[in-house]
Amino acid sequence: MVLVNRLFFQVLCVFSTLVTVAEVWGKTTRRQESTIKPLKKRIRKPTTRTTVKPTTSRPKTEGPYEFCRNYNRIKKNVQDTALSEDFITGKRDSMTELLDVRDRPIGTFNQRGIKITFDSVDKVEYSKAVEACLLRKLQLLALEIIDDSYFGGRQHRVFVDECGAVFEKRSAEQIHEFVLESHLVSKQCGNSTRLHVEFEQIYSALLHSFFTCESACSKPVCPFQNDCHKDESLFEVIGEKTYLKKEHEIRGTWELAEFGFYFLGEKLVNWKENWMTCCSLGLKPLAITNSFFNQFNRLNSPMQGLVYWSAMTRAGCLLFFENCLHNASESIDVEIYAVRKGGSCVAVSSRDPKATELMIWSLAVKTNLCASKLLLGCQGTEQTFEIRDDKINNCDLPECTGIPDCVMEDEFFLKQPFKVLLAPWRFGNWHSCCDNSILELRNEYGTWDEAYKRCCSLGMNLLSVHNPAKQDCLGNPYKNSNPNEKGYLPFRTEAWTAGRDIESCRGKLRWCTGYLNDYLKNDLTWKKGQDPRFANNSCVYIDFGDPVVPSLALADCSEKKQIICEAPMGVGFKSQMHYHNCRRNFRVKESDAEKIWTTGDLSRTSYAAKKMIQCLAEHIGLVYNSTKINVHVYLKMMSRLFRPFDYDLMEKTKSDQLALFSSLKAHHDEKKISNFIVDMNNNVKDDYYSDHFDFSSEMIIKLYDCKGINVTNEETFAFDFLVCFLQSKAVERFWRFYEFNLEKSSVIPAENDLNSPCLTFENFLENKSSCIPPHNLLPLTETGPYLTMRPINIKMFNTSSFTACLEKRGSLPYAETKEEFEVIYYFIRRMAPKLPIIWDQGYYDKLNGKFMWCRSDIDPLQPGATIPIPVTVNATMKQDFVMLVSLPGAKPNLHAVPATEQLMYQTSVFCRVPDYVVNECLSHNLTDTLEY
Repeated sequence: MVLVNRLFFQVLCVFSTLVTVAEVWGKTTRRQESTIKPLKKRIRKPTTRTTVKPTTSRPKTEGPYEFCRNYNRIKKNVQDTALSEDFITGKRDSMTELLDVRDRPIGTFNQRGIKITFDSVDKVEYSKAVEACLLRKLQLLALEIIDDSYFGGRQHRVFVDECGAVFEKRSAEQIHEFVLESHLVSKQCGNSTRLHVEFEQIYSALLHSFFTCESACSKPVCPFQNDCHKDESLFEVIGEKTYLKKEHEIRGTWELAEFGFYFLGEKLVNWKENWMTCCSLGLKPLAITNSFFNQFNRLNSPMQGLVYWSAMTRAGCLLFFENCLHNASESIDVEIYAVRKGGSCVAVSSRDPKATELMIWSLAVKTNLCASKLLLGCQGTEQTFEIRDDKINNCDLPECTGIPDCVMEDEFFLKQPFKVLLAPWRFGNWHSCCDNSILELRNEYGTWDEAYKRCCSLGMNLLSVHNPAKQDCLGNPYKNSNPNEKGYLPFRTEAWTAGRDIESCRGKLRWCTGYLNDYLKNDLTWKKGQDPRFANNSCVYIDFGDPVVPSLALADCSEKKQIICEAPMGVGFKSQMHYHNCRRNFRVKESDAEKIWTTGDLSRTSYAAKKMIQCLAEHIGLVYNSTKINVHVYLKMMSRLFRPFDYDLMEKTKSDQLALFSSLKAHHDEKKISNFIVDMNNNVKDDYYSDHFDFSSEMIIKLYDCKGINVTNEETFAFDFLVCFLQSKAVERFWRFYEFNLEKSSVIPAENDLNSPCLTFENFLENKSSCIPPHNLLPLTETGPYLTMRPINIKMFNTSSFTACLEKRGSLPYAETKEEFEVIYYFIRRMAPKLPIIWDQGYYDKLNGKFMWCRSDIDPLQPGATIPIPVTVNATMKQDFVMLVSLPGAKPNLHAVPATEQLMYQTSVFCRVPDYVVNECLSHNLTDTLEY
């Protein structure tokens, strides 16, 4: 038998050699015959222009070799017999693949770096594999580099294009070794390095094997490197620094990287405009690489909630991606989403990693329509220009540049667990006016800059008069509570407002506050003889002595005027405070306002509610000049939108889709069903993992679509913009995803705390249900109250000495008698000899000449909330102290001191707990896990 096989193989070898000789002889003969044919003389007609048809290079599947005849024969047969509807383009939906009844080998699309291939699940013969690839408008895989990773670890033979120059420039030993290791079924095309591999492998080509299809093209359409050049006319040099000229200014941020810098710009561009703009700046578009992901896959990523264009595209080559204008396409280990949905250009977005614990990457890379307007993304080896310190320095936006920085003084505030102004009564007289807190600083006067910095230090702003309603309210601040009562603020003075012009834009007055970015409206009331159009290095003051209404006037910014500050009333997020303010100003019922935010239904919105929306949009800085959208503020708000990843909903979607085809199981074999399940799971995962990308993209697209809507009424522009915006279901009620914690918060206490010496911290606690276990408490008497037997470590709970006991349903210690004070003092001294004892809040009662305690365990408005301190208080400043402390020592003592970082956040405290709280905690069994 062995002899027979050897004879059979020898016959095959001889036959193959004869065929080769015949083919070569045939070629030579035909070539000789063609050379002896006489040339015909060409006659060129002078009136006729002959167009020479350009030649095109042959695709690599055809090749110049006769050994590819088999492949070409199969290809020609497909081209001659197949109809247009027989062909499949790209990746299809999993259900479409399942319901396709044609006899086609099944498989899945898989991404390998920047390349996508179709990998079969079926084993087929070689001709069937070639045909299957061609009908998908692909070709059988042709490897230029021998790499076993293409075969996904399969321990089976895999068909490869026999004409793809697989073994080019490789020795016979290398080819033989690779064929044996990977069981590759192939043979060499080409006379120069022709090789007959082992007959065992050639014979196996007649059997059935897996196969892989790839795109017939190997490079998408990219701009030429010569088209990418820096435009020097965009730049100017000031001093030793290079800037963009003001008319070409692009807002953005530079991000330092290992190779150089990234530039993320606040400019809306399509994909072509992105690379052209980057090039003009001396940069290149963002290359999607592993190093890029390592740079931005982090908390507080500057790409959070936003979408930037990249250099990557697959234009003209559906399953092959490339980072255009970059020398080499570095491989990537992350998935490119939405390949089956269309769109040739690739963009990138980031989702907060805290919301993506199930994902390796918080970044999402996704195909998108190249004409879409997304954000500018560039990179380069050097920072080609500086961002101006005053950012956008022109008259197109109502921003305030060239003014002092607005800085809050930490010493005035409690910073954790929330930020609030401590002992506000220390600073002056407080008034509730027009739903704002207004502070008249005691006998403080200054220039505009001095007044601005002073208000900022307290977390407040200078007065702003955004509309006539506010101006009227300042003249009659109590009209909302009693419309028949004419009330006045208790001062008749000239005070600075937040209004002024700036050096780069003289004569254009604007409000300079921490929230309101807008110009002064034209319908405000000015003092007689004052014309705001003549402003030139001018600041705006308000005259409260005007008998009709507090009127506005211009003055030199260096003049001294009284300092009056304002802020939204109550501790909370700025937009929340403005919402309540605007709702009350336009007398919109709370139920009507809540309906808008909870349902997104704007179909029956009253005119007052429309004006409320306009008011809110203007006060958060989104809308300026009544009808303009501030794109910078819009993008800042987008970065605070966190669309959560709903893993449970994704799994439910998978289950629902599986249920849909359960009735079809009988019509499909098990292999096709298994392939469908894998494909469907991948598609659903693709949709859900990139849903925040779709959301962010739509937010930008809708901004571009809606910001130029026709203006029908300046008072309701924001409402019309919102209606246009919500026509897209993708961004329906987008405010649900807004993270208010990232906003600046209002730090002024509620109205009843402003002039009260006792601050009601309990109103702002997040945790008010914890209980201290009874075995950690010691009763002062048989019936209580109780003291903790060891101090609470406030650093462990990220709280403060003012709030640590309140969060455990207790309070800081206080004493009603001298004896009680001494009992508490000596007990704490035994337990913690060197610990300063922090007591409950206190103040000096000037009327009665006594130091008083504020009991934090009851409402400060209730009788008995304040009691005299029964011992001597050592105080150098009777009115401005904030804390009461006993210093270490054998003798009881009590000192009135200012608040310090050490006392507020680093000193452990003992707590006093009422007996009813202990009984309630025991009855509800709340103490099991509430150790401290």
